[in-house]
Amino acid sequence: MSGRWRIVLALSAVLAAACSSVVAPYRQYEIRFDAPAMPPLGTSPSDSELIDSIAWLMRHRLDLPFPPDIKAYVYVNQATFVDGLIKVAGDKADDAWDRRNAFGVATGAGLLLRGDILARMNLAGRASLYAHELTHVSQGRLREGGRGRPAQWILEGHAEWVKFKVVDLLGYRAYAESRDLMVRAARESTGKFFPDLSALINNAAWTEATRRLGAMATYGQAFLAIDWLVEQYGSAKLLEYLGRFGLDTDPREHWRTVFPIPYRQFVDEFRAWLEGLGRSTPPAGADSPAASPPSSSR
Repeated sequence: MSGRWRIVLALSAVLAAACSSVVAPYRQYEIRFDAPAMPPLGTSPSDSELIDSIAWLMRHRLDLPFPPDIKAYVYVNQATFVDGLIKVAGDKADDAWDRRNAFGVATGAGLLLRGDILARMNLAGRASLYAHELTHVSQGRLREGGRGRPAQWILEGHAEWVKFKVVDLLGYRAYAESRDLMVRAARESTGKFFPDLSALINNAAWTEATRRLGAMATYGQAFLAIDWLVEQYGSAKLLEYLGRFGLDTDPREHWRTVFPIPYRQFVDEFRAWLEGLGRSTPPAGADSPAASPPSSSR
């Protein structure tokens, strides 16, 4: 770690301690998944109420598994968030500092969230963040004890897919509307310059592509690819695929075991569709046409 970062982290620790002398550095909630019915949700729910409702929907309506006894930690500012990444998530100081600007982080201990950022978000935005990060917690549960992990584009695309499903289930915005917005954004972007999905395998490549090209090239593209995959084969097949990473078997076999279309063919067909968006013209009166699924031929 450079001397500059040591100084910054030391100052962050001092600020976190100063905050704790005036107000608690974070709020902590037990996340409840197994209520007999979805917890009631008013028009202005608290963080804990909204998280519990989303957790219930993800567990009971989307069939996502979760580890027992996970918590949400809502930090008052960046300094306390970095401190939490070190003390709760177990990050090294350098890694915690690199993630200082994140709105939230999913860890084995649960969710670590920036309360100061949440306070500036609307209800749908908060719900989106909680659902996305809780999906990563579920993905960790699915592959627990296994070998390897899915490609980063699959993990992030799945988290975005769940996010839009949850926002729909909560009545904040229809899934079809969210999807159409993403299709429109992809059409207005220069899709041919987006990285190939096969280049977005690990977190380092994902982070670099997001930094250089923007979120539509990574999160947006990955969501559309997962939406396409689910439209063709169903969400149960996607969960089956993610769950196979919890097995002690060769991860390279998982795709061909679950899906009838070869991985490379899927990536190529999706790429052709994505690049075609920029050449297509929406019909009169239609803001964004629906996408067609790729073929399932071998």
